[in-house]
Amino acid sequence: MAEEDVVLFGEELGRLGELLDGVDLDAETRHDYQAALDAYETAERLVDRLSTFDAISAVVDTLTGGRYALACVRARVAGEPLPVRRTPCFFNPQHGPAAVDVVWTPRSGPTRRVPACAQDAARVQAGEDPPLRTVRYGEHDVPAWEAGAPNEPYRIGFFSASGARAQVVELKLRLKGEGRGQWGTDLGKPRIRRPYD
Repeated sequence: MAEEDVVLFGEELGRLGELLDGVDLDAETRHDYQAALDAYETAERLVDRLSTFDAISAVVDTLTGGRYALACVRARVAGEPLPVRRTPCFFNPQHGPAAVDVVWTPRSGPTRRVPACAQDAARVQAGEDPPLRTVRYGEHDVPAWEAGAPNEPYRIGFFSASGARAQVVELKLRLKGEGRGQWGTDLGKPRIRRPYD
């Protein structure tokens, strides 16, 4: 999961770099973009030497900071207010920081309030199910919070630095056993372009 997240974040940076190619960025935007690039490179190094589940928290923290910096770049370029620094989107942390809290009723549990990115919040308000971050558990793909012990340090890491930790623990469904994660999938490394180089 950590490796996949780093690769996807790098691809997102690459796409933004192409869009910003030739655009004259102000100092604040360059600073935020550099922070996002640094976060990607740091997370990539951390993933390359992961040896314990506990070490994943450093990757999670780095990606969370990088995604926020990237959201700030987008806001500055669009002339919009900077986003509030919040926990990542509950439905898929790859979406970046949450924009609002929404009331959501999963098919397998009670109604609860969760942080969501703007797109997933709109889906919930329209009565649709947001696409969930899933992980491989045995022979099935399940929502990340159902994956059991192998996913625990990764999942909780997104929320451990905020008041949302208690909320995530509350949302956690019963573990269905220890399960086994799989490591080492080579998803490739995206090429990152710095538009101001």
